[in-house]
Amino acid sequence: MANVLIVYNAGKPEAARRAQETAQWLRSQGYGVALADQPTAARWNQPPDPNLALVITLGGDGTLLTGAALAAPAGVPLLGVHLGRFGFIAQVEPDEIIDALQRWQAGDYQVQERLMAQARVEGEVRVSVALNEITLLRMPTAPMLNFTIRINDLLLTTYPADGSLVATPTGSTAYALSAGAPVVHPQTEALILTPISPHTLGARPLVLPPSARISIEIRCEATNEPNAQAIMTTDGRRHQTLNMGQTVHITAAPYRTKLLSFNEGEFFEKLRDRLLWGARVNE
Repeated sequence: MANVLIVYNAGKPEAARRAQETAQWLRSQGYGVALADQPTAARWNQPPDPNLALVITLGGDGTLLTGAALAAPAGVPLLGVHLGRFGFIAQVEPDEIIDALQRWQAGDYQVQERLMAQARVEGEVRVSVALNEITLLRMPTAPMLNFTIRINDLLLTTYPADGSLVATPTGSTAYALSAGAPVVHPQTEALILTPISPHTLGARPLVLPPSARISIEIRCEATNEPNAQAIMTTDGRRHQTLNMGQTVHITAAPYRTKLLSFNEGEFFEKLRDRLLWGARVNE
């Protein structure tokens, strides 16, 4: 029997209600259903069910990022239902859930494969994977840090900054956009290296091919500085403390997020609606 996992934002009453309604409909169609709130699902390292056929998320993009971390390694498609404020990734509005599932059953959909990034701290085995971005940030109490960038083991530059991030095209409309990176179509094959608040005009975002191997070394000019630490976050959720002299290696992940899509032009509609492209401000 094919099973479906529903991940929902328990902090939104509508998301919890819609999750129960969706689960009831799926069971009436003969599917096994598991429900998990977002914090519970975020603690899982892999999908709990080997017969999983679909992951559904109900909430904002944060809930979808949790679902992607479970669906992508298993090669399972992901249906994101938009119940957040901004919602750049989720594909379906709440009133369209059953229609979308019926189209999924009939094979009437497209799959958008989204590139993911992965990071490994040098000397460690653990790998962190992100659909949006991997971010290295100085701690709030830390002094200015230097970030040395190498691409494919070749030195590129060193710049003083608050941080540095590597975004996927999907993540180009998230933190990277606020940091000054370009908007990149989500089905583009690229990694976007972006400095965060650099203290030099020469540090600029750089779009790299998905084969690029990005290494970022963190150092502090101040010697014997007790507060000189940084933090690495993966999609803003998983955190790891970094000490001076450590290097993080970032590449494309070996698997993709497979988003169910029903509208080919949806990304451009979101650019117009969410970013107000083409809108005029009335004086």
